[in-house]
Amino acid sequence: MKSSDTDNQPRPTRRSFGRSAAVLGGTVALGLTASPASAATSETTSASRGRNASRAVAAYRAMQRQFYVPAQKLYHGEAPLGTGNPYSYVWPFSQATAATLDMLGLDSRYAGDVRDRAAGLASYYNPTPTSHNPPSPPAPPSPPGYASYVMPPLGGGGDVFYDDNEWLGLDGLQEYRMTGDTAALERAKLIFALVRYGWDSDTTHSDPGGTYWTQAPWSHDRNTISNGPGVEIGVRLYLLTKDTAYLEHSKRMFDWVDRYLKAPNGLYFDHVDLDGNVEKTQWSYNQGVMLGAAALLHLATGSKSYLDQASRIAAAALDLYGRGGRLYTQDVIFNAIFFKNLLFLHSIRPDGRYRRELEKYADTLWEAVDPSTGLLTTQPYKSVDLNVQAGLVQLQALLAWSPRDYHLLA
Repeated sequence: MKSSDTDNQPRPTRRSFGRSAAVLGGTVALGLTASPASAATSETTSASRGRNASRAVAAYRAMQRQFYVPAQKLYHGEAPLGTGNPYSYVWPFSQATAATLDMLGLDSRYAGDVRDRAAGLASYYNPTPTSHNPPSPPAPPSPPGYASYVMPPLGGGGDVFYDDNEWLGLDGLQEYRMTGDTAALERAKLIFALVRYGWDSDTTHSDPGGTYWTQAPWSHDRNTISNGPGVEIGVRLYLLTKDTAYLEHSKRMFDWVDRYLKAPNGLYFDHVDLDGNVEKTQWSYNQGVMLGAAALLHLATGSKSYLDQASRIAAAALDLYGRGGRLYTQDVIFNAIFFKNLLFLHSIRPDGRYRRELEKYADTLWEAVDPSTGLLTTQPYKSVDLNVQAGLVQLQALLAWSPRDYHLLA
């Protein structure tokens, strides 16, 4: 469980859902089956995209109305605000940023909101983190990064998490590709330097290698989710700069996950500790980042084997989460990340199933939106997490995008 270094308010772990649990409690079967070829026409119909654009606007406005704190350009973590921290952790902030970028893909009028997200992000910046990972002395000082909670004077700061920073790096790369803002590109480069620093270089460890999950002293786990998004950042930076150092370390991270965390069904487990104990939960976002990473490696290397692997991961994930309503036992934001990577794969190797299954899922979620607030309800809880609403915005916005723009998503 993540928590601030100086604040006592607990942060919901990403290994249990807590308040941001699956909206429908797993009671609705996903029905991920192949549709007739004629259904592919739904992918580009203007009526369908217009409906989802309207939903995205409504969901985004609700997110801004219920969570946003304009004076600081930050967000509350839940709505209505309870007794916890006044601002969100950086992980949901990163997903609200992603949602804003996805809205920019619908309308250039959101460009100012994107700039506001960058301004708010500065409140999390820590120029001198204290790292316990890598734990082997003498470890050099950590590069700068973004703390899990806002830094003084607005908050007490928090531990640095490598996956938190990777989401921010992916945001920066999407922003750069959409707007040309070189400051966003530089953020991604800074974050990749942090990711490289977080690599476990102690060969005496079980399953040596891998980027740690956090710099905090209470966890030495190395996770799929602290490596897969790092691969995506590194390969994107290689494609933009042609600096082979980015590609080589990205391949190193990908190969490590493939070797130590790949399950017999072709999907990926969550993490391994320093004793070699593997936590075998298969979260949807882990599958998303690995298929996205494989697709990007195909673009960088020209190797068809990476693209074939991405397609196999996608097929295995759709099979797994399509049985017994399993997709609805996953966090909404996990599924948003999964589908975003599926759509990116679609831009390289088109498969109409990816968008059709997203449409089914997004339509079902929309039925759970409270019309009085515009928020995605998570009964029996009386409040909604920012991550839940940010995920809703992302899903609806991406369905309103033209498929020709899906190459921007990973």
